[in-house]
Amino acid sequence: MKLTAAWALLIGASLTACQEPASNDSAAPPEHPAFTRVRQESPSGDPRVIAMMRAANKQLKARGLHIALESIEYFTLGKGRPSDRLHQFDSRWVPNDPNRLALGTSLRFLIATNRGSTSSGLTAAQTAAAIRAAVTTWGATRQLRNVPLVERPYVAGHDFTLFDDLFFGGKFDDFPNEDANIFYADIVEAGFLPRAFFDSLAGGPDGGANIIGFTPSFVFTDADGNPVDLNGDNYADVALSESYLNDTFGDPNAPDRKGFPWGIDVNLPGIDVQSIALHENGHAFEIGHFGPPPRAVMNPVYEGLLQAPRPTDRASLSTLWSSWPHR
Repeated sequence: MKLTAAWALLIGASLTACQEPASNDSAAPPEHPAFTRVRQESPSGDPRVIAMMRAANKQLKARGLHIALESIEYFTLGKGRPSDRLHQFDSRWVPNDPNRLALGTSLRFLIATNRGSTSSGLTAAQTAAAIRAAVTTWGATRQLRNVPLVERPYVAGHDFTLFDDLFFGGKFDDFPNEDANIFYADIVEAGFLPRAFFDSLAGGPDGGANIIGFTPSFVFTDADGNPVDLNGDNYADVALSESYLNDTFGDPNAPDRKGFPWGIDVNLPGIDVQSIALHENGHAFEIGHFGPPPRAVMNPVYEGLLQAPRPTDRASLSTLWSSWPHR
């Protein structure tokens, strides 16, 4: 994906309810206070991943963008991996945030159907339906009743992801020369990528064998690269979130993972798309990992079919979203 100073896409296929003004993503954001509770980095996680995150943020700053990669959360089969974070503070979505061209108090999500099919035989239509069900399951909870979730249509031939371009120079990007508006949606379901993509994030060959999916989150920054807090709630402001799924599961050419195929409404050894998407979108809704015990959607290790939030998941949602949109 080529990032330029003129990223706005005037896309006629947009939902009528989602019409937005054209954007200039490289322009300086409105004046707002820097996030002051923690000004210096205090990273945690895999040092190799932290180094890659810092390098990605240097790219973002060099391009004149006022966003930075803040965290990566991995969901695994087998041994869990630590979350990788650059600061020890929480971040929150800001309602009506002009920096991300917010559609009022709603959050917009996009399912990238160009990478929706799997090596295990699922079609893009099947996986999109399962991912959509996961998003709307969160949206149907009492805790998110004040957060309208609006699906943005995928537009063929366009790319709306940022993370894959930053880390790998377009190697895993379907449209490396395509301009894109990264604020077309707040949450991007980026689809299924090859194992090499996950190996590259895990510190060496075969590192992606157990990573089923992961979610990177970005925050807004000031001119010096400090996270910002537009609404003064003492949390860094979320800019965007993307989720990636590992296509090595069920790949007939992956001897160690062909017996764990992606499927629909399946339990282990199958990998259920909706269960994984529910977990990854929990991160998009700002929930971190916890447990087990008890068993919950947001446990860091996959334990089989689980398509609805458990009490601990809902308790976390209540803490995070009870004040929306009055943050």
